[in-house]
Amino acid sequence: MIFEFADSEVSRCACKDGRLQLHFSAARLRDANDPRADTVWAPVVLTAEHAEPWEALDTSACMGRLRQGFVLHASQRIQKLPLPCELQGVVTMELEFAQGGVVHVRCDGLSIHPLQGADKVGAYQC
Repeated sequence: MIFEFADSEVSRCACKDGRLQLHFSAARLRDANDPRADTVWAPVVLTAEHAEPWEALDTSACMGRLRQGFVLHASQRIQKLPLPCELQGVVTMELEFAQGGVVHVRCDGLSIHPLQGADKVGAYQC
C-alpha cells in the first residue's frame, strides 16, 4: 500500500520528549501494484523521532484533513510513502491542513505504520 498525505485525516497529535506522533483516523491509501485501484482509508500512526518544530508546535493545530504534505529525505521530496515505512536520518516534514494551518518539523527518523487490528474501508461517510 502507498500512503498519501493529501486528504488524510489527523485525529490526534501528541508530542512528548522529542517524539511527535500523528494518529490518522482515515489515511488515504492506494494499492502499490495497481494505481487505478480505488482509494481505501485506514487508521495509521506516523512517528517522528527527535522532532524539532520550526516554530512553537500547537498540537491542536495538527488535527483535521490535510490539504497536502510531503517529506524531504535524502534530497528527495516525497508526497507518497510506502506503508509501512521507516526513514532513517534527517527528515523534514511539511503538512498543510485544510483549515489553513501549516506545520514544519525536522526529525532524525520517521516511521508510518498501520494501526494494529484496524480494517481498511472504501469510504468514510457521516
